[in-house]
Amino acid sequence: MNTTTKSVRHDRQQEYDLMQRIAAGDQNAFEEFNEKYHVLIFTTIFKVLNHHEDTQDVMNEVLTTMWKKAENYHPGKGSLVTWICTTSRNRAIDRIRSVQRRSALYDRYEQKIETEIPEKRSSGRDDLYRSDARKFLESVVVTLSPEQREVIELAYFEGLTQRQISEKVGKPLGTVKARIRRGVEKMRIVFDDYDDEGKLLLASLS
Repeated sequence: MNTTTKSVRHDRQQEYDLMQRIAAGDQNAFEEFNEKYHVLIFTTIFKVLNHHEDTQDVMNEVLTTMWKKAENYHPGKGSLVTWICTTSRNRAIDRIRSVQRRSALYDRYEQKIETEIPEKRSSGRDDLYRSDARKFLESVVVTLSPEQREVIELAYFEGLTQRQISEKVGKPLGTVKARIRRGVEKMRIVFDDYDDEGKLLLASLS
């Protein structure tokens, strides 16, 4: 056995031992893993998404997966780096597919809204504004980032369509859709724990 082969086997064994410690719930081992591989995970995901915030979200998902499924790693199937990169890339691709599906849903929602009678839209919106849920919505909106809050307020307080918002804020339509989507996702966490009226309000935003 040559020196290179011995070195590879030694490295693989160290990687395996690290993952076994994580599988056993060793927090220190997980911190060691995070410190060693977080740059690799972030870079792999960012190459696919090219978006800092989404990359950070997916990176957290990958780290959670590594913590929960550490026992699945075996050196006989390849290096730990290969497993990490494959998992990271697959999660990034899953995020793209998820965004594409949600974008299609938003497009259909917008088309539906634009074909409704203006008086009907105004009446429904007035009824919504008169409800107590509007106050709750306002309190949740302020927790969003400034960019997300701007488009959410224009969409749901001023009644603008996504195309109108794009023109008003001077941003591409895709950017506006992404900001609304991420804003609604953050609000969903709060609304899911709220009463039925809050959930109905959330349904009107999705």
